[in-house]
Amino acid sequence: MIYYGLQKTTLIDYPGKVAATLFTGGCNLRCPYCHNPELVNIVRAMDPFNLDYLKGFFIKRKNVLQGVCITGGEPLIHGEELTDFIKFLKDLGYLIKIDTNGTFPQRLKQIDPDYIAMDIKTSFDKYNLMGFTGMDAAQKLGESISYILNSGIKYEFRTTVVPGLVDYGDIEKISDIIRGADNYTLSQFRPGKTLDEESSLIEPYDISILEKMKSICDGKNIKTKIRDNK
Repeated sequence: MIYYGLQKTTLIDYPGKVAATLFTGGCNLRCPYCHNPELVNIVRAMDPFNLDYLKGFFIKRKNVLQGVCITGGEPLIHGEELTDFIKFLKDLGYLIKIDTNGTFPQRLKQIDPDYIAMDIKTSFDKYNLMGFTGMDAAQKLGESISYILNSGIKYEFRTTVVPGLVDYGDIEKISDIIRGADNYTLSQFRPGKTLDEESSLIEPYDISILEKMKSICDGKNIKTKIRDNK
């Protein structure tokens, strides 16, 4: 089983929709600042949701909820099992929003979501700091971004601005790649529970730094907003 959390109702996670949020376990990255460490390294004490329970829940709520946001961890590591459940949800009439790190472009295309939220962690050449292994990060991330920008699917790109991992130069590189994007969020890093305990001690950038980063994006015709998490 892959589902380790269920928020039964949310008005935030799926923009403009009344939705539920499902949390999958496991991730192929190891972002040191991740705020869901229990979903990255599955704690054995955590019990996954029974699939029959989830199916029953979504059948009962199909006239109340409009959408399902699937997040993690990284949902797309689960391949066919996730694809099958998304088909079940779509057959019930749900809209699907997927939160992803963009490293599985073919699986992203296969599930045919109605809304995509892709985290761009930093510039592609720094993805080794996120524990990225396997094929070239730029190839996979670039393919996902290209698909998102040209698919006609509603989307948002997001970057958590973590000191030491994201600086002005990284924002320049990211903004060159998503030039013209109409939905990009720069989120201020928030200390607290993190995958790497040392990351919990990082002092966030002053909001003025994020405002300067936003101006870089504005210069590339990117519609950018700042999320102040302090």
